Amino acid sequence: MIRKFLNEGIPSFFYNYDTGAPFTKCAFCDENLATKSRYAVEKMINQNISLQSREIVYEYALCWDCATTMGGDISEDSKLAIQALYNEHGESVVRKLDYLHRTEKYTLDSWLERCSLTGKEIRLCSEFSVSGIVEDGNLVFEQSPMVVSDEFMYKLQSV
Repeated sequence: MIRKFLNEGIPSFFYNYDTGAPFTKCAFCDENLATKSRYAVEKMINQNISLQSREIVYEYALCWDCATTMGGDISEDSKLAIQALYNEHGESVVRKLDYLHRTEKYTLDSWLERCSLTGKEIRLCSEFSVSGIVEDGNLVFEQSPMVVSDEFMYKLQSV
């Protein structure tokens, strides 16, 4: 069973890097996110493991309407292939979510230390993405924050 926990506010990790504040506009429709009850934030991060440094490659926020609409732009064959890949790794997600909710680890670090789909430690990734859902000004701990490792990204690109 998926449970929802609303963090108080939005952790600074999910802020706009350039402004140091929460995102204000949807990257797709340019609407003010303050007028939306739910939106998603995604960040793509390159990591130099030997130098122990990270760099944000891109980041954006999408209102929930745009996020839902964008899913409709993918071909049916691609949707089926992507869904099959996620189904193949779904058990890892469920185990991770169950553990984190059961132990009440509602700190960002707990949710971001491993890929949500493969279990690969993020410290071993050359790149990874992190997405989170913001609802009524709070980060949602539910199926997000979701971490996708370089390993899973390569699998996703292959389908």
